[in-house]
Amino acid sequence: MNASNLTSQQKIELFARLFTGLKNVYGTYDCQSGKVRQAKEPVTEKVIANHLRGKQSYGVYLLVNDRTKAIAADFDTHELQIPIQFIKTAKEYNLPAYIERSKSKGYHVWIFFEDAGVLAAKARLIVNHILTQIGQPDTEVFPKRDFLDDKVLYGNFINAPLFGSSVKDGRTVFVDPKNGYKPYPDQWDFLIGIEKISPDKLDSIIAKLNITSITKTARAQSIISNNKTYYSLPHCARQILAEGVNSYQRLACFHLAISLNKAGLAFDITVAALKAWASKNKPQNGKRIITEQEIISQTRSAYKNNYRSYGCESPAIAPYCDHNCPIYQKNISRYGGNPNE
Repeated sequence: MNASNLTSQQKIELFARLFTGLKNVYGTYDCQSGKVRQAKEPVTEKVIANHLRGKQSYGVYLLVNDRTKAIAADFDTHELQIPIQFIKTAKEYNLPAYIERSKSKGYHVWIFFEDAGVLAAKARLIVNHILTQIGQPDTEVFPKRDFLDDKVLYGNFINAPLFGSSVKDGRTVFVDPKNGYKPYPDQWDFLIGIEKISPDKLDSIIAKLNITSITKTARAQSIISNNKTYYSLPHCARQILAEGVNSYQRLACFHLAISLNKAGLAFDITVAALKAWASKNKPQNGKRIITEQEIISQTRSAYKNNYRSYGCESPAIAPYCDHNCPIYQKNISRYGGNPNE
């Protein structure tokens, strides 16, 4: 495809394929006041056209369920050397990355994936690894989350490039590392040539970095999110999973495994989720964090028998109990008083 032969319609379609995400919402801002807002409207060709003409900006919510077709690191600095260092490090892993000069200051570095997208957890893992490697671990990464759920419906948007008059000012444009990082003279010719990464290639990079444990953890998060399992768990289990514990780790692990088993998760997925949970624990009095073998042992015990109790009366669960919880209320009627006393 030759960029010089592209019609306006083809440019819109090309742009929409690259900078895509949720179709029912987008971000935008007022050019005069700079006020940012969320537009809960369909992302139509008109929205893209208005962005390219500079009439109304388009901010893309990259995360769809647990997948993304692109990821971007947002370097809020005038120092070009930092994003340059990122793309050079990414190149060591045979990972093509592209620098965009943003609308105000700083730079976005984009990585694109094949049309089916990839697990956001995997993409974010690699990008955050590179950012840590170059000494920039606090850099914002879009999407900012691994998955959406019933509580977070949209995530965060990032402003798309090529916004109208900003292009003429040398802003919101991609820059050429082979030409002193000056803007590509033909942005559309550049976009046509973007290399997209396959899921298999992403997995090979993760293996090379020796961080293969992401696969089951991401799968566990995905299953919990997509099947709405997380929000079917009791309040106590949700809070413990989100915050970790500082005491009764093994007992808490046992009761969490029971809850996850009741929610229908397979044994190996529960183990993966509990391994991720363990990293949040902060044991008191110098005690160590629960080990993988202990997690497996507690989970195996929880799955071995058909336990009915969620552990409301357990000292590991009671501090997280919500007295409005229907399980708690049921236990009150059963025991004739506070089930935690």
